[in-house]
Amino acid sequence: MTKSENGNNQAMSRRKFLQFGGVAAMTVLLPSSGLLSGCSADQVTGALDNMGVKSGLDATFRGTREFTDSWGRTRTIPTVDKLERVYFTSALAQIFVFTLAPQLLGGTGMQYTEEELRYLPAGTENLIYMGTLSGGGEIDREMLLKQDIQLIIDCSGTTLSAADVSTAEKLESQTNIPALCIDGSFDNIRTAYKLLGEILGAEERASEIATYLERVYNDVTAATADIPDSEKVRLYYAEGPLGLQTEPDRGQHALTFDVAGANNVSAVEETQGIGMTNVSLEAVLAWDPEVIIAWDDVIRGGADEIIRTDEKWSHISAVKNGRVYTMPNAPFAWCDRPPGVNRFLGVQWIANMLYPDRYDVDMVEEVKKFYSLLYWVDITDDDARELLGNSYPPYGKQ
Repeated sequence: MTKSENGNNQAMSRRKFLQFGGVAAMTVLLPSSGLLSGCSADQVTGALDNMGVKSGLDATFRGTREFTDSWGRTRTIPTVDKLERVYFTSALAQIFVFTLAPQLLGGTGMQYTEEELRYLPAGTENLIYMGTLSGGGEIDREMLLKQDIQLIIDCSGTTLSAADVSTAEKLESQTNIPALCIDGSFDNIRTAYKLLGEILGAEERASEIATYLERVYNDVTAATADIPDSEKVRLYYAEGPLGLQTEPDRGQHALTFDVAGANNVSAVEETQGIGMTNVSLEAVLAWDPEVIIAWDDVIRGGADEIIRTDEKWSHISAVKNGRVYTMPNAPFAWCDRPPGVNRFLGVQWIANMLYPDRYDVDMVEEVKKFYSLLYWVDITDDDARELLGNSYPPYGKQ
Protein backbone atom coordinates (compact mmCIF):
# COMPACT_ATOMS: atom_id res chain seq x y z
CA MET A 1 0.00 0.00 0.00
CA THR A 2 1.51 3.40 -0.97
CA LYS A 3 1.88 6.47 1.21
CA SER A 4 -0.86 8.26 -0.69
CA GLU A 5 -3.24 5.38 0.03
CA ASN A 6 -2.79 5.20 3.78
CA GLY A 7 -0.87 8.32 4.72
CA ASN A 8 1.68 6.30 6.60
CA ASN A 9 4.95 5.16 5.09
CA GLN A 10 6.06 3.45 8.31
CA ALA A 11 4.42 0.25 7.14
CA MET A 12 7.03 -0.19 4.48
CA SER A 13 9.20 -3.12 5.49
CA ARG A 14 12.99 -3.05 5.50
CA ARG A 15 12.94 -5.50 2.60
CA LYS A 16 10.69 -3.20 0.56
CA PHE A 17 12.90 -0.29 1.49
CA LEU A 18 15.95 -2.06 0.14
CA GLN A 19 14.13 -3.04 -3.03
CA PHE A 20 12.55 0.32 -3.77
CA GLY A 21 13.97 3.00 -1.48
CA GLY A 22 17.46 1.55 -1.88
CA VAL A 23 17.20 1.75 -5.64
CA ALA A 24 16.01 5.32 -5.39
CA ALA A 25 18.92 6.17 -3.14
CA MET A 26 21.28 4.58 -5.60
CA THR A 27 19.98 6.77 -8.42
CA VAL A 28 20.61 9.82 -6.25
CA LEU A 29 24.05 8.87 -4.97
CA LEU A 30 25.69 7.33 -8.00
CA PRO A 31 25.07 9.68 -10.95
CA SER A 32 27.56 12.27 -9.70
CA SER A 33 30.31 9.71 -10.13
CA GLY A 34 28.96 8.53 -13.46
CA LEU A 35 28.64 4.95 -12.20
CA LEU A 36 25.06 4.42 -13.32
CA SER A 37 25.38 5.58 -16.87
CA GLY A 38 25.10 2.58 -19.20
CA CYS A 39 25.43 0.08 -16.34
CA SER A 40 24.22 -3.50 -16.65
CA ALA A 41 22.25 -5.19 -13.85
CA ASP A 42 25.40 -7.01 -12.70
CA GLN A 43 27.36 -3.75 -12.65
CA VAL A 44 24.65 -1.98 -10.67
CA THR A 45 24.52 -4.78 -8.11
CA GLY A 46 28.30 -4.78 -7.92
CA ALA A 47 28.30 -1.06 -7.27
CA LEU A 48 25.80 -1.57 -4.47
CA ASP A 49 27.98 -4.30 -2.98
CA ASN A 50 30.92 -1.91 -3.00
CA MET A 51 28.78 0.65 -1.18
CA GLY A 52 27.90 -1.90 1.49
CA VAL A 53 24.30 -2.31 0.27
CA LYS A 54 24.55 -6.09 -0.03
CA SER A 55 22.52 -8.26 -2.19
CA GLY A 56 19.03 -8.24 -0.98
CA LEU A 57 18.85 -6.81 -4.46
CA ASP A 58 20.04 -10.01 -6.12
CA ALA A 59 16.42 -11.11 -6.27
CA THR A 60 15.47 -7.89 -8.03
CA PHE A 61 18.28 -7.77 -10.56
CA ARG A 62 19.41 -11.36 -11.05
CA GLY A 63 16.58 -13.63 -9.89
CA THR A 64 18.90 -15.31 -7.40
CA ARG A 65 19.34 -15.42 -3.65
CA GLU A 66 21.68 -16.87 -1.06
CA PHE A 67 20.56 -19.96 0.85
CA THR A 68 22.24 -21.88 3.67
CA ASP A 69 21.63 -25.64 3.87
CA SER A 70 21.69 -28.10 6.78
CA TRP A 71 25.49 -28.42 6.62
CA GLY A 72 25.93 -24.65 6.87
CA ARG A 73 26.94 -24.27 3.22
CA THR A 74 25.69 -21.14 1.47
CA ARG A 75 24.81 -21.38 -2.21
CA THR A 76 23.34 -19.00 -4.76
CA ILE A 77 20.03 -20.45 -5.91
CA PRO A 78 17.10 -19.20 -8.01
CA THR A 79 14.42 -17.13 -6.33
CA VAL A 80 11.10 -18.91 -5.91
CA ASP A 81 9.52 -17.11 -8.85
CA LYS A 82 12.41 -18.18 -11.11
CA LEU A 83 12.69 -21.79 -9.91
CA GLU A 84 11.13 -24.21 -12.41
CA ARG A 85 13.23 -27.39 -12.55
CA VAL A 86 14.72 -29.26 -9.59
CA TYR A 87 16.57 -32.57 -9.53
CA PHE A 88 17.96 -34.76 -6.74
CA THR A 89 20.82 -37.06 -5.86
CA SER A 90 18.52 -39.87 -4.72
CA ALA A 91 14.98 -41.21 -4.73
CA LEU A 92 14.87 -40.23 -1.06
CA ALA A 93 15.34 -36.57 -1.98
CA GLN A 94 12.92 -36.89 -4.89
CA ILE A 95 10.09 -37.97 -2.58
CA PHE A 96 10.73 -35.02 -0.25
CA VAL A 97 10.50 -32.60 -3.19
CA PHE A 98 7.49 -34.42 -4.64
CA THR A 99 5.51 -34.09 -1.41
CA LEU A 100 5.89 -30.31 -1.58
CA ALA A 101 6.05 -29.27 -5.23
CA PRO A 102 5.62 -32.03 -7.83
CA GLN A 103 5.41 -29.40 -10.58
CA LEU A 104 9.10 -28.62 -9.99
CA LEU A 105 10.36 -32.16 -10.65
CA GLY A 106 12.78 -31.80 -13.55
CA GLY A 107 12.92 -35.58 -14.04
CA THR A 108 12.83 -38.78 -12.01
CA GLY A 109 15.36 -41.04 -10.34
CA MET A 110 12.78 -43.83 -10.11
CA GLN A 111 11.25 -46.04 -12.77
CA TYR A 112 7.67 -46.88 -11.90
CA THR A 113 5.56 -49.99 -12.35
CA GLU A 114 1.90 -49.74 -13.32
CA GLU A 115 0.97 -50.65 -9.74
CA GLU A 116 3.04 -47.78 -8.37
CA LEU A 117 1.59 -45.31 -10.87
CA ARG A 118 -1.90 -46.16 -9.55
CA TYR A 119 -0.99 -44.19 -6.44
CA LEU A 120 0.70 -41.20 -8.07
CA PRO A 121 -0.68 -38.08 -9.78
CA ALA A 122 -1.38 -38.17 -13.51
CA GLY A 123 1.66 -37.15 -15.55
CA THR A 124 4.22 -38.84 -13.30
CA GLU A 125 4.82 -41.41 -16.03
CA ASN A 126 6.03 -38.65 -18.36
CA LEU A 127 9.00 -37.61 -16.21
CA ILE A 128 12.38 -38.25 -17.83
CA TYR A 129 14.54 -40.81 -16.02
CA MET A 130 17.98 -39.37 -15.26
CA GLY A 131 19.29 -41.73 -12.58
CA THR A 132 20.49 -41.26 -9.00
CA LEU A 133 23.70 -41.61 -7.04
CA SER A 134 22.20 -44.05 -4.53
CA GLY A 135 23.87 -47.43 -4.16
CA GLY A 136 26.71 -46.57 -6.50
CA GLY A 137 24.38 -45.39 -9.27
CA GLU A 138 24.95 -42.60 -11.75
CA ILE A 139 23.14 -39.45 -12.81
CA ASP A 140 23.13 -38.46 -16.47
CA ARG A 141 25.02 -35.17 -16.13
CA GLU A 142 24.48 -34.22 -19.77
CA MET A 143 20.74 -34.70 -19.36
CA LEU A 144 20.74 -32.45 -16.28
CA LEU A 145 22.16 -29.67 -18.43
CA LYS A 146 19.93 -30.45 -21.41
CA GLN A 147 16.86 -30.23 -19.18
CA ASP A 148 18.06 -26.91 -17.70
CA ILE A 149 18.03 -28.19 -14.13
CA GLN A 150 18.48 -25.15 -11.89
CA LEU A 151 18.94 -26.75 -8.50
CA ILE A 152 19.88 -30.15 -7.04
CA ILE A 153 18.59 -31.37 -3.66
CA ASP A 154 20.42 -33.98 -1.57
CA CYS A 155 18.51 -35.37 1.44
CA SER A 156 19.74 -37.84 4.02
CA GLY A 157 17.71 -40.46 5.90
CA THR A 158 19.94 -40.04 8.94
CA THR A 159 22.16 -37.21 10.17
CA LEU A 160 24.09 -35.66 7.29
CA SER A 161 27.65 -36.86 6.89
CA ALA A 162 30.75 -35.43 5.26
CA ALA A 163 30.34 -38.12 2.59
CA ASP A 164 26.87 -36.78 1.74
CA VAL A 165 28.27 -33.29 1.32
CA SER A 166 31.22 -34.51 -0.71
CA THR A 167 28.86 -36.28 -3.10
CA ALA A 168 26.80 -33.14 -3.58
CA GLU A 169 29.85 -30.97 -4.10
CA LYS A 170 31.30 -33.35 -6.67
CA LEU A 171 28.07 -33.13 -8.65
CA GLU A 172 28.17 -29.35 -8.35
CA SER A 173 31.68 -29.23 -9.76
CA GLN A 174 30.71 -31.47 -12.68
CA THR A 175 27.57 -29.57 -13.65
CA ASN A 176 27.91 -26.06 -12.20
CA ILE A 177 24.42 -26.53 -10.72
CA PRO A 178 24.05 -25.61 -7.03
CA ALA A 179 23.32 -28.56 -4.73
CA LEU A 180 21.78 -28.15 -1.27
CA CYS A 181 22.15 -30.78 1.49
CA ILE A 182 19.19 -31.36 3.80
CA ASP A 183 19.15 -33.48 6.97
CA GLY A 184 15.98 -35.57 6.57
CA SER A 185 16.36 -37.76 9.66
CA PHE A 186 13.34 -38.74 11.77
CA ASP A 187 13.89 -36.27 14.58
CA ASN A 188 14.84 -33.39 12.29
CA ILE A 189 11.75 -33.55 10.09
CA ARG A 190 10.35 -30.13 10.98
CA THR A 191 13.58 -28.34 10.17
CA ALA A 192 13.98 -30.35 6.97
CA TYR A 193 10.57 -29.33 5.73
CA LYS A 194 11.07 -25.74 6.84
CA LEU A 195 14.19 -25.49 4.69
CA LEU A 196 12.61 -27.29 1.75
CA GLY A 197 9.51 -25.12 1.98
CA GLU A 198 11.65 -21.99 1.79
CA ILE A 199 13.67 -23.36 -1.12
CA LEU A 200 10.63 -24.44 -3.15
CA GLY A 201 8.22 -21.67 -2.20
CA ALA A 202 5.88 -24.01 -0.33
CA GLU A 203 6.20 -22.79 3.26
CA GLU A 204 2.56 -23.24 4.24
CA ARG A 205 2.33 -26.77 2.90
CA ALA A 206 5.72 -27.63 4.43
CA SER A 207 4.49 -26.49 7.84
CA GLU A 208 1.31 -28.56 7.51
CA ILE A 209 3.23 -31.70 6.56
CA ALA A 210 5.88 -31.17 9.24
CA THR A 211 3.23 -30.76 11.95
CA TYR A 212 1.52 -33.97 10.87
CA LEU A 213 4.73 -36.02 10.64
CA GLU A 214 6.06 -34.70 13.91
CA ARG A 215 2.82 -35.73 15.61
CA VAL A 216 3.06 -39.22 14.08
CA TYR A 217 6.65 -39.61 15.27
CA ASN A 218 5.87 -38.36 18.78
CA ASP A 219 2.75 -40.53 19.12
CA VAL A 220 4.53 -43.69 17.98
CA THR A 221 7.61 -43.19 20.14
CA ALA A 222 5.50 -42.27 23.17
CA ALA A 223 3.42 -45.42 22.75
CA THR A 224 6.43 -47.73 22.53
CA ALA A 225 9.10 -45.98 24.60
CA ASP A 226 8.55 -47.85 27.86
CA ILE A 227 8.35 -51.38 26.45
CA PRO A 228 11.07 -53.44 28.20
CA ASP A 229 13.56 -54.98 25.81
CA SER A 230 12.50 -58.42 26.98
CA GLU A 231 8.93 -57.74 25.84
CA LYS A 232 9.63 -56.21 22.46
CA VAL A 233 8.36 -58.29 19.55
CA ARG A 234 11.21 -60.10 17.79
CA LEU A 235 11.21 -59.09 14.12
CA TYR A 236 13.19 -60.18 11.07
CA TYR A 237 13.34 -58.05 7.93
CA ALA A 238 13.58 -60.39 4.92
CA GLU A 239 15.10 -58.67 1.90
CA GLY A 240 16.07 -60.01 -1.49
CA PRO A 241 14.67 -62.77 -3.72
CA LEU A 242 15.28 -65.50 -1.12
CA GLY A 243 14.59 -63.49 2.02
CA LEU A 244 18.17 -64.07 3.17
CA GLN A 245 19.41 -60.52 3.17
CA THR A 246 18.66 -58.12 6.00
CA GLU A 247 19.64 -55.02 7.98
CA PRO A 248 21.16 -54.51 11.45
CA ASP A 249 19.09 -52.82 14.10
CA ARG A 250 20.58 -49.34 13.77
CA GLY A 251 21.20 -49.31 10.03
CA GLN A 252 19.35 -46.57 8.13
CA HIS A 253 17.31 -49.21 6.31
CA ALA A 254 16.01 -50.62 9.60
CA LEU A 255 15.37 -47.44 11.59
CA THR A 256 11.64 -47.73 10.94
CA PHE A 257 11.54 -50.93 13.02
CA ASP A 258 13.61 -49.38 15.80
CA VAL A 259 11.42 -46.26 16.04
CA ALA A 260 8.30 -48.45 16.13
CA GLY A 261 9.67 -50.42 19.09
CA ALA A 262 10.54 -53.72 17.43
CA ASN A 263 13.37 -55.98 18.52
CA ASN A 264 15.24 -56.49 15.26
CA VAL A 265 16.82 -59.92 15.72
CA SER A 266 19.40 -59.54 12.94
CA ALA A 267 22.80 -59.69 14.60
CA VAL A 268 24.75 -58.65 11.51
CA GLU A 269 27.15 -55.95 10.40
CA GLU A 270 25.80 -53.24 8.15
CA THR A 271 26.81 -53.40 4.50
CA GLN A 272 27.77 -49.86 3.59
CA GLY A 273 25.87 -48.19 0.79
CA ILE A 274 22.88 -50.26 -0.24
CA GLY A 275 22.81 -52.45 2.88
CA MET A 276 21.30 -55.93 2.45
CA THR A 277 23.73 -58.05 4.45
CA ASN A 278 23.68 -61.74 3.51
CA VAL A 279 22.57 -64.23 6.18
CA SER A 280 21.90 -67.97 6.26
CA LEU A 281 18.57 -69.66 6.81
CA GLU A 282 20.18 -71.43 9.77
CA ALA A 283 20.78 -68.02 11.37
CA VAL A 284 17.15 -66.98 10.86
CA LEU A 285 16.00 -70.29 12.36
CA ALA A 286 18.21 -69.66 15.38
CA TRP A 287 16.87 -66.11 15.81
CA ASP A 288 13.30 -67.51 15.54
CA PRO A 289 11.51 -64.18 14.95
CA GLU A 290 7.89 -63.75 16.00
CA VAL A 291 7.21 -61.51 12.99
CA ILE A 292 8.76 -61.37 9.53
CA ILE A 293 8.46 -58.35 7.24
CA ALA A 294 9.26 -59.43 3.68
CA TRP A 295 9.57 -57.82 0.28
CA ASP A 296 6.73 -58.64 -2.08
CA ASP A 297 7.34 -60.90 -5.07
CA VAL A 298 5.57 -58.63 -7.60
CA ILE A 299 7.11 -55.15 -7.34
CA ARG A 300 10.30 -55.84 -5.39
CA GLY A 301 10.99 -59.42 -6.47
CA GLY A 302 10.99 -60.51 -2.86
CA ALA A 303 10.39 -63.75 -0.97
CA ASP A 304 7.12 -63.19 0.89
CA GLU A 305 5.39 -66.19 -0.68
CA ILE A 306 8.50 -68.38 -0.46
CA ILE A 307 8.69 -67.71 3.27
CA ARG A 308 5.02 -68.49 3.77
CA THR A 309 5.02 -71.74 1.78
CA ASP A 310 8.52 -73.27 1.71
CA GLU A 311 8.97 -76.15 4.16
CA LYS A 312 12.44 -74.88 5.06
CA TRP A 313 10.91 -71.79 6.72
CA SER A 314 8.01 -73.58 8.38
CA HIS A 315 9.61 -74.09 11.80
CA ILE A 316 10.02 -70.38 12.48
CA SER A 317 7.48 -68.92 14.93
CA ALA A 318 6.43 -66.12 12.55
CA VAL A 319 5.58 -68.64 9.84
CA LYS A 320 3.83 -71.09 12.16
CA ASN A 321 1.63 -68.30 13.54
CA GLY A 322 0.82 -66.68 10.19
CA ARG A 323 2.75 -63.52 11.01
CA VAL A 324 4.67 -63.07 7.76
CA TYR A 325 3.71 -59.65 6.43
CA THR A 326 4.41 -58.20 3.02
CA MET A 327 5.80 -54.67 3.16
CA PRO A 328 3.56 -52.36 1.10
CA ASN A 329 5.49 -50.83 -1.79
CA ALA A 330 3.17 -48.66 -3.84
CA PRO A 331 3.96 -45.95 -4.68
CA PHE A 332 6.98 -46.09 -2.32
CA ALA A 333 8.11 -48.70 0.18
CA TRP A 334 6.72 -47.98 3.63
CA CYS A 335 9.82 -48.89 5.63
CA ASP A 336 12.85 -48.03 3.51
CA ARG A 337 14.29 -47.84 0.02
CA PRO A 338 14.33 -45.01 -0.02
CA PRO A 339 14.65 -44.41 3.74
CA GLY A 340 12.87 -41.06 3.57
CA VAL A 341 9.62 -39.40 4.55
CA ASN A 342 7.73 -42.53 3.44
CA ARG A 343 9.00 -44.18 6.64
CA PHE A 344 6.57 -42.12 8.70
CA LEU A 345 3.79 -44.33 7.38
CA GLY A 346 5.94 -47.39 8.04
CA VAL A 347 6.42 -46.59 11.73
CA GLN A 348 2.64 -46.36 12.17
CA TRP A 349 2.11 -49.62 10.34
CA ILE A 350 4.76 -51.50 12.37
CA ALA A 351 3.73 -50.03 15.75
CA ASN A 352 0.05 -50.82 15.18
CA MET A 353 0.85 -54.30 13.88
CA LEU A 354 3.14 -55.21 16.79
CA TYR A 355 1.44 -53.30 19.61
CA PRO A 356 -2.20 -52.64 18.65
CA ASP A 357 -3.22 -52.01 22.25
CA ARG A 358 -0.49 -49.42 22.74
CA TYR A 359 -0.75 -47.76 19.34
CA ASP A 360 -4.46 -48.16 18.70
CA VAL A 361 -5.22 -46.41 15.39
CA ASP A 362 -7.31 -47.36 12.38
CA MET A 363 -4.63 -48.02 9.78
CA VAL A 364 -7.11 -47.79 6.91
CA GLU A 365 -7.80 -44.18 7.86
CA GLU A 366 -4.11 -43.47 8.53
CA VAL A 367 -3.11 -44.79 5.11
CA LYS A 368 -5.76 -42.71 3.36
CA LYS A 369 -4.68 -39.60 5.26
CA PHE A 370 -1.00 -40.13 4.48
CA TYR A 371 -1.57 -40.72 0.77
CA SER A 372 -3.82 -37.69 0.46
CA LEU A 373 -1.56 -35.29 2.33
CA LEU A 374 1.86 -36.41 1.10
CA TYR A 375 1.25 -38.21 -2.20
CA TRP A 376 -1.49 -35.99 -3.67
CA VAL A 377 -3.92 -38.89 -4.26
CA ASP A 378 -7.17 -39.88 -2.60
CA ILE A 379 -7.54 -43.63 -2.20
CA THR A 380 -10.49 -45.74 -1.10
CA ASP A 381 -10.91 -47.95 1.94
CA ASP A 382 -10.49 -50.95 -0.35
CA ASP A 383 -7.22 -49.54 -1.72
CA ALA A 384 -5.90 -49.08 1.80
CA ARG A 385 -6.92 -52.60 2.84
CA GLU A 386 -5.26 -54.03 -0.26
CA LEU A 387 -2.03 -52.25 0.63
CA LEU A 388 -2.20 -53.44 4.24
CA GLY A 389 -2.81 -57.06 3.25
CA ASN A 390 -2.97 -59.61 6.05
CA SER A 391 -1.63 -57.11 8.59
CA TYR A 392 -5.11 -55.61 8.90
CA PRO A 393 -6.77 -55.95 11.31
CA PRO A 394 -3.64 -56.40 13.44
CA TYR A 395 -2.83 -59.70 15.12
CA GLY A 396 -4.93 -60.19 18.22
CA LYS A 397 -7.67 -57.85 16.99
CA GLN A 398 -8.88 -60.00 14.14
